[in-house]
Amino acid sequence: MNDIPDSELPIWLVAFIPLAFFVFFPLMWCLVLWMLSHVGGWSRLAARYRSKEAPLGKRWTGVQGNVGFVSYRGVLECTTNEEGMFLQPGLIFRFSHPLLFIPWTEFREARRSTILWLRTVRANVGSPRVARIRLAANVFEESEGRRVLD
Repeated sequence: MNDIPDSELPIWLVAFIPLAFFVFFPLMWCLVLWMLSHVGGWSRLAARYRSKEAPLGKRWTGVQGNVGFVSYRGVLECTTNEEGMFLQPGLIFRFSHPLLFIPWTEFREARRSTILWLRTVRANVGSPRVARIRLAANVFEESEGRRVLD
């Protein structure tokens, strides 16, 4: 049935497979990140709280958090200071997720909760609400964010 024996595959076909992977995978990665940004609410936050300044203050890396129902499991970087919180995902997750700066005055209805063993703070951001976020409680408790907690 097959006219070409396995040992005589064209060289272009052998070269095409890795090339397709290095093109297809990054495109799919970017598409997934773009979708998560829009579905979860990061893009809505960015429309209002996008920051171009370098984050200054106390820094946490590997933070567990959610924006909307999208979970950022240990990939968030948070930097807090007297004015508010900078928030961004780790480097390979930043496509369509720009750096945010959310002033403390924009956190509403902040509540502590515990999910299994993880202590978190859930808060609405903005008035009217732009998005709901959930972050590890220590980010708030060990910074000026403790003022927004009930």
